[in-house]
Amino acid sequence: MVTIGLHDQDKLDGVSNYVIWKARMSFLLVEYGLKAYVYAMVVVPQDAEQQKEYIKVMARVKWLILDGVWDHVVSHIVGKDIAK
Repeated sequence: MVTIGLHDQDKLDGVSNYVIWKARMSFLLVEYGLKAYVYAMVVVPQDAEQQKEYIKVMARVKWLILDGVWDHVVSHIVGKDIAK
């Protein structure tokens, strides 16, 4: 899979560009098949193998979001258990 993300000029800077950032991030999440992890509550599976996959996918979603914001925004979102 080719890694695609937001360009620097598209990263979340704060309230001033949130609406545009959210639209662009939504398209990226759809592209990667990850939108449900942000827009819905995904239940943590009970099966050990499925839990491993859930953790891996949740990390991917969080990374995509973190990569799409400027450093001064990171402190507001880092440390959250789930991407939603």
